[in-house]
Amino acid sequence: MNTSRIIMHIDFNSYFASVEQQANPFLRGKAIGVGGKPGTRSIVATASIEAKRQGVKTAMASSEAVKILPELQMIDGDARKYSEMTERFMNIYKRHAGVVEQFSIDEAFLDVTNECEDWMDAIAIALRIREEIKNEIGSYTTASIGIAPNKLVAKIASESDKPHGVTVVYPDEVEAFLDNRELSDVPGIGFAILRRLEEMGISKISQLREAPFSTLASFKQYGHFLYNAARGKDNSPVSDVAEKPKSVGHSYTLPFDTDSPEVLRATLLHLADKVAWRLRKHGLVARSYSAVVRFESMSFSSSMGRFDAPTNEGFKIFNGAWSKVSPLLHRDKIRLVGVSARDLVPVHEQVSTDKKESKRTKLLPALDKIQHRYGSGSWLRASELMAVKLKERSNGFFFDHIGESNKAY
Repeated sequence: MNTSRIIMHIDFNSYFASVEQQANPFLRGKAIGVGGKPGTRSIVATASIEAKRQGVKTAMASSEAVKILPELQMIDGDARKYSEMTERFMNIYKRHAGVVEQFSIDEAFLDVTNECEDWMDAIAIALRIREEIKNEIGSYTTASIGIAPNKLVAKIASESDKPHGVTVVYPDEVEAFLDNRELSDVPGIGFAILRRLEEMGISKISQLREAPFSTLASFKQYGHFLYNAARGKDNSPVSDVAEKPKSVGHSYTLPFDTDSPEVLRATLLHLADKVAWRLRKHGLVARSYSAVVRFESMSFSSSMGRFDAPTNEGFKIFNGAWSKVSPLLHRDKIRLVGVSARDLVPVHEQVSTDKKESKRTKLLPALDKIQHRYGSGSWLRASELMAVKLKERSNGFFFDHIGESNKAY
C-alpha cells in the first residue's frame, strides 16, 4: 500500500500552437506562432514545437521571430477555442483523479493518491490520460507529465522531458533528481533571486541545500521556501477550490503611441469596466487601486491610491486611475496603459447618497446579466467610443465570455 502522496503535473506542449495545428491540418508539421502579425506591436504568445527547434521563443517580438525564421507563419489567437479545449482536457483528468487543480490554461495538478496502490498504478493512469487526450482531443495536442510526491517536484519533473514525456520521481530519489536540474528550473526562483544566490556563491541546487538556514534568512520569509525547495519538500495540497484573487487588473499595449487625452481616457475607462466586471463576478469590492503607464521610451510609471469606500463600479475605478494617469500626459507619448483593483474584500451592501452613483449601481445587475450571456464587449459606454478596440487575449488564464459550451476558469 502506498504511504506517500502521488501528485501529477500535466503540462501541454506549445498549447495554443498545437491546438491550431490540431484544428487545421495544413499547419501540421510547420513552424507557426500564435500572436499578432509582424509589423504590429505583438509577441509570439506560443511557438509550435517546430518553431522552437529553430530558435523562436515564447514572448519574443513577432518582428524578431520572423527575422530568425522567415518562413514562420503567425496565426491570430482564438481564446474561445483554447477555453473549450481546456474544459475538455480538465474533464478527462477528473475521470482519473480525486482532486484536480487547474494551475493555468494548459496546466493542472492531479492528486491520484487514493486511486493508486503503488507508483506503477500512477504510471498506468498517466498513460491512460495521454491516450484519452489523443483520442478525444487529437494527436497534435501532446502533454508532458511529471509524477512525484508533491506539487513542486511534479512540476519540475514535467518540465524535464519535453515534449510528450512522462517523468517519475520516487520519494527516495527526490534529492538526486533535483541535483541534475538547474536552479532556474525551480518554480519561484526567478532572475532576481537567482542573481542574489549567485552573488552568495550558490549556483546549484545541491549548494542551496548545503547552505545553512541562517544564510537564507536574508531572503526573509522566502528563505523558508528556498530551504524546503532545495530538499524537494512541499506540503501544499492539490485543491479544486478556486482561490479569490488578491488583485484584478487589465493593461493594454496601444496600437500606436499617443498623448491624446481623449483616446487614453476612453481606453482607461474601458479597462476599468473590465476590471469591475471581474470583481463583480467574484463577489468582491476593492479598497484601493493602481494605475500604470509605459511610455514611448519604454520607461514605466505606476502609482496607487485608495477609495473613500470599497467599490466594484467601473466609473469609480476609472476616476481613481485617471487621477494618476492624466498628470503624466505631458511627459512623453504613452504606449501602454493599465489599471488594477487591489486590497479586495467580499462585497457588502452599502447605500450611496450620490444620486448618479446610486443610479449606476442599480443598473449594474442588468448590464452584468447581458455581459454574462453575450461576453465582455456586449455593451459599451458612449464615452468609450474613442477607445482603441481591445482584442481578446490568447495568453490569459481567465476568459470573460461564458456561453453554453465555454466556461470561464
